[in-house]
Amino acid sequence: MQKTPNYSFQVEIEGLKISESHVYNKQSMKSRHYHETIELFVLTEGERYYFVDRYVYHMKEKMAVLIPPGQIHKTSIIEGKPEHKRFLLQFSKELFEGMIQSALGVTYEELAHKYGGLITFSDEGWKRLMSKYDELKKEASKEPDDIAYSAPMIKCLAFELLLMYIQEMDMEQKLNTVMPSNESYRVTSGVYSTIQNVTEYINENYAEDITLEMLSDRFFVSRAGLTRAFRNITGITIVQYLTIVRIRMACQYLKTTNDSITAISSQCGFGNVTYFEKVFRRLRGMTPRQYRRIVS
Repeated sequence: MQKTPNYSFQVEIEGLKISESHVYNKQSMKSRHYHETIELFVLTEGERYYFVDRYVYHMKEKMAVLIPPGQIHKTSIIEGKPEHKRFLLQFSKELFEGMIQSALGVTYEELAHKYGGLITFSDEGWKRLMSKYDELKKEASKEPDDIAYSAPMIKCLAFELLLMYIQEMDMEQKLNTVMPSNESYRVTSGVYSTIQNVTEYINENYAEDITLEMLSDRFFVSRAGLTRAFRNITGITIVQYLTIVRIRMACQYLKTTNDSITAISSQCGFGNVTYFEKVFRRLRGMTPRQYRRIVS
């Protein structure tokens, strides 16, 4: 009898989501994840391929990845190794920015940019991390009447887990001076290499007229094969990915320049400003002008 995924632990309180799962069968994340929180994903058993933003990484047990807000991410199985166990935490800006600034002297966005990536925990670091996570689970598993009292403790314990990840990344970066840690974990063979070439090209040429046909010709793969492989690995279509990249760049222009909305629309590869504003509202939940007022 085939085993099915078993979510052994899940809790959500204001500004923080925590979940743990043990998956036995050949299951991949059916669609991409894309959210505006920092996510810390920890693989405690097994192996997974993990697409983050534009690259595919090979994750093994005792590894963790921090995913900055707005980055697409999707896990998938490694053939012959479907079973895995993981836990993840999502930290909202509203709740944790004050803690981050107080403890580390950086903003929420600066921390995500500096520490986004993968690490392998040291044996000692792993023991400390799992001990703290067990403490968090124990606190979060109390009876419903006690949850309100426990919420501040749960948030503090979750923040300690984030700090442990940061400490381990700092240690790993000091030890690894030859190659950035993320590069050493990349999957660089077969179809994964092709898809990463495509995502890199899109990120570097988002302002150009990019079509499926052009990408197919450029990377010597059939349109059907490219479409299928891209969706399997990233969880979205090439058009959706291109749109997300363009909107992300538009956010940077809105935040760092005084360029007009029309100019930014053109700089980011949109055919007209009306379509740009429609897509921006759909993905960001507000107009470009509203976004500029918030971030400026």
